[in-house]
Amino acid sequence: TATVRYDGSSVLAKGHKWAFFPSIAGAWRVSEEAFMKDFTWLDNLKLRTSWGISGNSAVSAYQTGGGLGSTMYVFDVNGNEVGQYGYWPQAIPNHDLSWEKTATTNIGLDFGFLNNRINLTVDWYLQKTFDLLMRKQIPVTNGYLSTWSNVGKTKNTGIEVVLNTQNIVKKNFSWSSDLTFSKNKEEIVELADGNDRDIANGWFVGEPTKVHYTLDKLGIWQLGEEEQAAKYGYKPGQVKNRDVTEDGKITTDDRVIIGTPRPDFTIGFNNRFKIGNIGLSVFMIWRQGGMFKLSDYFAIGANQRGFSYIDYWTPENPTNAFPRPDTSFSGSDISLSGLSYDDASFLKIRDITLDYTLPKQWSRSIGIADARIYCTMKNFFQFNGLDCDGYDAERQGGYGYPTIKQLIFGLNVNF
Repeated sequence: TATVRYDGSSVLAKGHKWAFFPSIAGAWRVSEEAFMKDFTWLDNLKLRTSWGISGNSAVSAYQTGGGLGSTMYVFDVNGNEVGQYGYWPQAIPNHDLSWEKTATTNIGLDFGFLNNRINLTVDWYLQKTFDLLMRKQIPVTNGYLSTWSNVGKTKNTGIEVVLNTQNIVKKNFSWSSDLTFSKNKEEIVELADGNDRDIANGWFVGEPTKVHYTLDKLGIWQLGEEEQAAKYGYKPGQVKNRDVTEDGKITTDDRVIIGTPRPDFTIGFNNRFKIGNIGLSVFMIWRQGGMFKLSDYFAIGANQRGFSYIDYWTPENPTNAFPRPDTSFSGSDISLSGLSYDDASFLKIRDITLDYTLPKQWSRSIGIADARIYCTMKNFFQFNGLDCDGYDAERQGGYGYPTIKQLIFGLNVNF
């Protein structure tokens, strides 16, 4: 199959509104070939490959032409103070803003074994994105903080695996499973003007688009380290950071990339059991690797207010997790900038559902086709190694609402 698209978007700059997007895909069902006839245990073997370019024009209308902001001014009119609106350039125009494009190559294999009781799908992909649509921070001497631009190139490579199995198939008992595995590596290939880093935006060539660029927290200054801590202006109970520049001071020049929100891999595992008319399904997710930023509630607030459930330092509790409670700490203290990061790995049992389907003779006797009663538990069980108990590790980035625990009872009836 092959497709050709020529798409236009009115939100982009004049002369850059239209772009060409081709794609092509093919497949070879190997299991249908004559040389495969002796492989009776193999029900399906299919090789797939595809390539195509897609586009993104996700900017608001009129971004390319700039815009005006309004501000109230007070003028003297015949001795009276009168309020009037004044207008000023709020957004810098970009008359070259064009499509963001992604070229994707995909190679996949589909397998089916043992009368399709085992099905396996494996996909490898390579995505190259160029002319990224991103807000680029610019020197404030221009009169603006940022502007929409087509900035640099990125690359994503990854693998996705899906395994479906019918483990047990009996008259009154069955068990089936779905296992998914995904791993993705993202990196910036090129930045604007040939730079290898853009610290204002947190972009670094060879790294993902989102990284944690901050001080590297080594732990907490302990009793017995008074002399060494004093060299940096600190004392036991305060945060110990790595002196990258080795100049005897902890400053913004000591910032390094300590991690990324991106996980190393993600695994989903769903099991479904059926015993007579009783069904049970359990879905769990395991995300390994990555690092995320905890909210200020734990980072700064814990130091100022000394919450009892935070593992903060005291002479009797020489932890390396959180510094001693101290009202003199503030969000502007450079030593705290690397404090509020933690491992984002977790295992969560996201969904447990128990249901009962009425026997056919029962449902027919009351004039319905079928009925199902169920109970579902969502997000009740999580296992992780966070320093902060009770924090939802799935709450990536430390922002937004955590996932909600839910207990649901339901009834499905068909007439």
